[in-house]
Amino acid sequence: MKTYHFTFMRKAIALSACFLLVGLYACKEEGDLNPDFVESGLAGRFSDAIEITAQAKTVDSILTDGVSNGLVGIYRDSVFGLSKASFYVQPLLISNFQVFYEPDETFITDSVVISFPYRSIFGDSSQTTLEVYRLDEKLESSAIYYSDDTARIIPALLGSKTFLPNNTSNVVIARPNLGGSYDTLTLAPQIRISLDNALGDEILAKSGMAEVENNVNFTNFLKGFRIQTPDALQPGQNGISILSLALTNIQSKLSVFFTAVDPNGDSSKKVVDFPITSNSARFSNYKHNYTGSAIQNIIDDGKVDSLYLYASGMAGIQTELQFPNLKDRFKDSSIVVNNAELVLPLAKGSYTRTGFADQLILASKNESGGLEFLDDFFEGINYFGGSYDISRNAYVFNINRYIQSIIQGTSTSKALVVLVEGSATSPERSVLFGPAQSNEKIKLNLYYSNTAE
Repeated sequence: MKTYHFTFMRKAIALSACFLLVGLYACKEEGDLNPDFVESGLAGRFSDAIEITAQAKTVDSILTDGVSNGLVGIYRDSVFGLSKASFYVQPLLISNFQVFYEPDETFITDSVVISFPYRSIFGDSSQTTLEVYRLDEKLESSAIYYSDDTARIIPALLGSKTFLPNNTSNVVIARPNLGGSYDTLTLAPQIRISLDNALGDEILAKSGMAEVENNVNFTNFLKGFRIQTPDALQPGQNGISILSLALTNIQSKLSVFFTAVDPNGDSSKKVVDFPITSNSARFSNYKHNYTGSAIQNIIDDGKVDSLYLYASGMAGIQTELQFPNLKDRFKDSSIVVNNAELVLPLAKGSYTRTGFADQLILASKNESGGLEFLDDFFEGINYFGGSYDISRNAYVFNINRYIQSIIQGTSTSKALVVLVEGSATSPERSVLFGPAQSNEKIKLNLYYSNTAE
């Protein structure tokens, strides 16, 4: 599997289904230009007729180890097909050598809850079912996990919840206090899933024992959980949703609520938490099925040029771009690139019903197939670009240095790769007008000077 190290990518929004065409722009012809930035009397020239080849490809896998947001859910649309997300998490001890109740007390498990605050909802917020399974394979904090990795589970369902996602309403709970009774707490919007009380019995029985002496022992005992949608769930078009949940928030945890009873028969309410923190092993798993979707034929046929190009998060689809004739076109010239603006027009339509990607990322594919930052990226995001420009209905990148290196023959880049920002934790997607469009299409606006003239 390939490794895509883009740790700067962060974000999550929402969108859906198939696309329609929008208005078209006329293409400019190549000709003379005298832009303000040209100095020393050199005649500036402009071209937007540089040949671009493009190909949409599936992503092999992406690094999801240690993500702060976990995606879970299922979604289907006619453009990108079926996408499914699940995640794995590992609760930890609050401290070493934990004792949950006094040695002469007995306990009764009242409830076991695993909770995750919302980050965002992608989709239509229709009724959703989430399931929790206990792992039969320990998650290792020293391991590196990718989007196609899995961990073995115990097949017995530990808990489930069917609900309407709601990331705007606070949650009110009763929580035991130090006096043995309850306090009423108002918490930020979150998902709380009840688990089998037998898990609470098993954990509480380890009070003061080796299993809760430290996190190494504890994670050998309680290896972790997988949170997923039911395997049999197959939504209709534009159905169900993908939830982004906080995995390392202070409210992300496993909680065991219980009643402790002393020898006199007096009881008190108690709770013990097992937080999911930045020290917890955790990763996301993504699955895609493109059968019957708009991109199926493009992927199957391996087309180099297309009317439409695609980018989606969750290790879905990316687009590779090349400028095959750029170096030869200027091989006998002394070209200085004044500005090289790559314009990626957005194709709107019904798939944008709930939104489209706010930000795309442009990377360079090296000779070994890995992705690297462009030199232009280090000029800053305000210069480099990639945000959706509503006035141009496009994502626009400034890639002066990259284009100059191709012309000079110093570039080792095999292609440019267009991805959704935050691909490891984002279900975002966008459809772009490709180079085979007759009018509005992907193009390179190249402003240059020839110092030999």
